[in-house]
Amino acid sequence: MNNWMYRWAIVACSAAACCLPGCGDLAIPPTGSYSDVLLVTEEGPDGEWTGLLTPLLARELDYYVDTEQEFRVTAIKASELDDFPGFKNIVLCGELNSTTTVGQIIIDMIGDTGVEQVRNDGARILKKQDRPVKNQFTLIVTAVSRQALVDVIEERGAGLADILEESCRERLRRHLLERNKPELSERLHSDFGFRLRIPSLYRLLSENAHPPGVELIREPPTRILGVFWTDRRQAPTLADEDELFKLRSDYVWKRYDKDQMDRERTVFEPAKLGPNDAIRMSGYWFNDEEVLGGYYETYFIFDRRADLLWAVDLLVLAPGKPKHPLVRELRALAETFRTR
Repeated sequence: MNNWMYRWAIVACSAAACCLPGCGDLAIPPTGSYSDVLLVTEEGPDGEWTGLLTPLLARELDYYVDTEQEFRVTAIKASELDDFPGFKNIVLCGELNSTTTVGQIIIDMIGDTGVEQVRNDGARILKKQDRPVKNQFTLIVTAVSRQALVDVIEERGAGLADILEESCRERLRRHLLERNKPELSERLHSDFGFRLRIPSLYRLLSENAHPPGVELIREPPTRILGVFWTDRRQAPTLADEDELFKLRSDYVWKRYDKDQMDRERTVFEPAKLGPNDAIRMSGYWFNDEEVLGGYYETYFIFDRRADLLWAVDLLVLAPGKPKHPLVRELRALAETFRTR
């Protein structure tokens, strides 16, 4: 075990329980935010790799009332790594070279098999879940030469934030569902025909047959996860965006006491929700009577067996606060949606 991995495990473990290498399973999980990324390179903040990777990781997200960075990036030199044990997300970037600090850390992290893969392919992006400790995710971007590293960042760098987001949702979902409500989940399945795993932090806000739908809520800040449905004989396409907009518009007007949606600030795109193919509609909602507004996104999923169009609805109300951590949480739970 490399010194930085060993030291992190030792620091995080209790003194009585942890005194030998291999005790990482006993380590206290990192306490930082899922929105923070520690970027580790040989040169640190002023280096070439930091300049290339930071804008890819801290990409801008449009939540219609404001834009946010997907991740906040802290760039450090590899020699400083021991001083930053609390990050949930780590990106290691450097050449596969044992004469550099970052290169040796990468070699120790990926092992002989990983080293062989990098040497065979010239460059690799490698994922290490629960490393160095549980609930920590390390993403490794490495290559056999500087030019090969530049090439892999140019070719695949745009997907790095997606890899981190997927891991964040997995870990967040795992944490949220440590305490859950299986009885409520089973009742909703029995009564309405869909499955959704529900954390104890959420409560049932409403369930109704007119219009048919179910909403779960956690607050503060307010985040709502809803499911509603309608009969349909075929899967919708992007050409049906007006129909899909009207479907949600009619539903939220009745369900949320005259909520409305801004048609000019609406985006439709193909998406996945867990294993389900979907059309995602996202945009800005508002309520003139309550003088409120915020972000929503709805995943439309067609169930061929039942000739039903399901809508999995995510809504946040957090004036003056970051939206993305709340949306990340809702997406993590929405990905448990199943129709069978």
